[in-house]
Amino acid sequence: MLPRRPRTRSAFRSVAMLCLALATAIMPLTTFATDFSERGIKLFMENKPQEAVAVLELAAKEAGADEKLYLYLGIAYQQLGQWDEAIASFRKGLASSSQYRHQYLFNIANSFYAQGRSAFAVEYYDQALAARSDYASAYLNRANARMKLGDYGGAVSDYSLYLSLEPASSQAQEIRRLLDLLGSKAAEAERVKAEEEARRLAEERARQALLDEVARSLLEAAEATTNLSAGSGDVQGYDSDFSLDD
Repeated sequence: MLPRRPRTRSAFRSVAMLCLALATAIMPLTTFATDFSERGIKLFMENKPQEAVAVLELAAKEAGADEKLYLYLGIAYQQLGQWDEAIASFRKGLASSSQYRHQYLFNIANSFYAQGRSAFAVEYYDQALAARSDYASAYLNRANARMKLGDYGGAVSDYSLYLSLEPASSQAQEIRRLLDLLGSKAAEAERVKAEEEARRLAEERARQALLDEVARSLLEAAEATTNLSAGSGDVQGYDSDFSLDD
């Protein structure tokens, strides 16, 4: 089982609250906060995403709106399972965000992952990590997406990087167990590959030996035919002459 796959509403809310708590600690809402933004955030914090969406949509369109509003809005859409709307909201916020660029990219990736579009998710996790190389959660979720794509080598690398950044993670034991299993899987894959290669070479040698045997038989048959026809010299003739009647 993959560690913490971002699928359920509760999982999104947990991640969202952590991200937004950190964001708020770094930079509180600007002095341009309006009744719409305050009310929308309050509804979000009260776990009322349906109501929060309507208010946050209005707040985000106001002049001087805080760049975090689209994060709240997009995560509310995630909680409702409206992934396309979530992605659209995050992209709007991304267009004007500087400080929270990595979080917008991360949440776009999470939305793609939740839709089962793992290749797109990996692409946006890549961008999130390009914006912030020590973003531990992006390594973890990219590892999960790579597992879905069968990129076990990439997953091992990302899980290892995540553990180096979050050694005390509550998921550390589960991840280490998964890494051990992946190591065994890789060793087994190498063994199977070696056996398949040996079998392929044996089959190739057997096929070549059969071709050589058939070719030798054909040559021997051709030589025998030539020897028989060379000494016969028998040509059908006629005893009487032909003549034309006058």
